[in-house]
Amino acid sequence: MMSWHWLIEWQTPYEFHGHEIKKVLAEEKSEYQSVMLVEFTRFGKGLVIDGKVQSTIYDEYIYHESLVHPIGISLDPSPKTALILGGGEGATLREVLKYNSIERAVMVDLDGKVIEFAKRELKEWHRDSFEDKRTELIIGDGLDYVKNTKDKFDLIVLDLTDPLKGSTSYKLYTKEFYLSLKNILNKRGGIVTQATSPSFSAEVYSTIYTTLKQVFNKVSASYTYIASFDGLWGFVYASDDADPSSMSKAEVENRIKSRIKGELRWYDVDTHTALFSLPKNIRKCIENNTRISTEENPIYVPA
Repeated sequence: MMSWHWLIEWQTPYEFHGHEIKKVLAEEKSEYQSVMLVEFTRFGKGLVIDGKVQSTIYDEYIYHESLVHPIGISLDPSPKTALILGGGEGATLREVLKYNSIERAVMVDLDGKVIEFAKRELKEWHRDSFEDKRTELIIGDGLDYVKNTKDKFDLIVLDLTDPLKGSTSYKLYTKEFYLSLKNILNKRGGIVTQATSPSFSAEVYSTIYTTLKQVFNKVSASYTYIASFDGLWGFVYASDDADPSSMSKAEVENRIKSRIKGELRWYDVDTHTALFSLPKNIRKCIENNTRISTEENPIYVPA
């Protein structure tokens, strides 16, 4: 719900966060969603889709660097091919392209209007990554792409909308979908997914972990605080070969220096360690959860 000066964003059915808006900078309505670029009083420029904050200039790099780099540096050898599902702002693509080894980065997003909006209005996010010669942009359904592609990838990044009841997004958080991803993942490759909030949807966060454990041998979870999301945000990484949570500090530091070109504003060896230092209550939530998300019995976020 939007008032004249405030964005009221519901985190659960019984709590919300209010963001003061100084002005609306741009608007677009597509077949699938409503998109706005606004200037928040606290966070500066921010992308809002269907009334929910997607990212802001203030802290988007915290989210995107935490999403991409722990799995990226853990893969051996360094990834040459990457698939990104979602990530319309282009910031996830920006981070993937920082790897010296990347030769091809395929980005699949459903909404072409949002991509055009991002290219035009979100230059601070994508920094011309859409124009990089290694980028292959596909406008289409990610689920269909995964089922039909003949290509295989070293790195798969799921920068998706939350699994919402009433939408098809929940299918991208199920055991069936993760099995489909494994079919297009190279043997020593890895995947990462945004995993919602341990603050507002701890059961969803832990269920994503337990579901991926049904498919991959090595699964690890991280979290960090995202101020513009008003809470903790989680990520889950999966592979049959690589485990970012078990890397030594020396190994992390060496791989950041040797593999990544360009500025990292958030992620370094100390941040890597902090990301995987889950507190006891979150560890217990993961350990005690036995639920598996399937197409027949999917998990949904509460709001």
